[in-house]
Amino acid sequence: MKIVRLVLIITISYSFVFSSQAQFRRRSENKTVTYEEMYNDPYDINKLFIGITPAYGDIHVTNITTGFGIDATYYLNDFMHFKAHARTPYFIGSDFARNAAQKNGFDPQSRARTYFFTEASASYHIWDKEQESESKIPLYSKNYEGAEWAAKVPKRADIPNKRREIFFARLGGIYYETTSELSRAIEAQGVEVPGSFGSGDQMVMDTISGAQDEAIFGNVLGAGLSVGAGFTWIKNFAAKPDKTYEELVDDHVFSTFIDLLILPMVTVEDFYHRPSNADANDFYLYDGSAINTFMFGGRIGIDGHFNRTLGWGYGAEIGLRPGLAQRGFYGLLKITFPMYGTKLDYSVEAFGR
Repeated sequence: MKIVRLVLIITISYSFVFSSQAQFRRRSENKTVTYEEMYNDPYDINKLFIGITPAYGDIHVTNITTGFGIDATYYLNDFMHFKAHARTPYFIGSDFARNAAQKNGFDPQSRARTYFFTEASASYHIWDKEQESESKIPLYSKNYEGAEWAAKVPKRADIPNKRREIFFARLGGIYYETTSELSRAIEAQGVEVPGSFGSGDQMVMDTISGAQDEAIFGNVLGAGLSVGAGFTWIKNFAAKPDKTYEELVDDHVFSTFIDLLILPMVTVEDFYHRPSNADANDFYLYDGSAINTFMFGGRIGIDGHFNRTLGWGYGAEIGLRPGLAQRGFYGLLKITFPMYGTKLDYSVEAFGR
């Protein structure tokens, strides 16, 4: 019996190896893909890209928001490009600090500001050059039916093409306003914030310091500059294979960046709060300027889009946003779709007969 089992094991193992070799041979066949180049010019891209940001997530230590926005990028010949962006929450429920301030009765004067962030920048191309490169492009065919494409490990073709590389320096302007949780900043900083209720002889004084039993909210505004640099890679390649595969396309515009954020105008507005020992309707007005702020921050990030008439884009960054001292850390993710691209060239050549 042992001999029979040994023979069966050897036979099954040999069959498996033979089958694997056969599959490998089949996969090894047809490795060559011939194609006709349609275009390969990373300098011949759209000049203007405008897109809607239907979803972003901004996680800041003092406030978390989700919402929508708008993005725009403009390339001026081969030596400059400009970017602009603005975003705001969908509704009060996606602006967490503002929602908490109003929901819990900490905003008696309806003073809580809706989160709003906007920036614009101009980038100068320190160098802008072309390099030979290669792209690994998946081979897709319309012959794949149903979920067959999703279940496949696609073959990839190494296609040589040209890559444009841009090293840039940029200068921009930033403005934001937001409702923020102030109580943890007050505790972390160890400051004393004076406040008062009433006027004249009826004025009652109070001071906020240390840890609080209830969250305290107020408005923070910031305005200033961003100074930084980055690197952009651009490909604008397409080819048509001779076989059943669809067009091979790589038209990605991808950037990395690092910025120093300098916001000399950071303001904590005066805010209302009801101390625990006060009457139900006695909201004291506190001096926001007693809370420390900072003006220097920084960020690193990526963004990208595709050189198409109708496409999409994305972005992510992480860093310290100037505002409340010791409360600056933030992270941002955003998706832009649809993104419309145009060369801004509507001229048509005309010839007389």
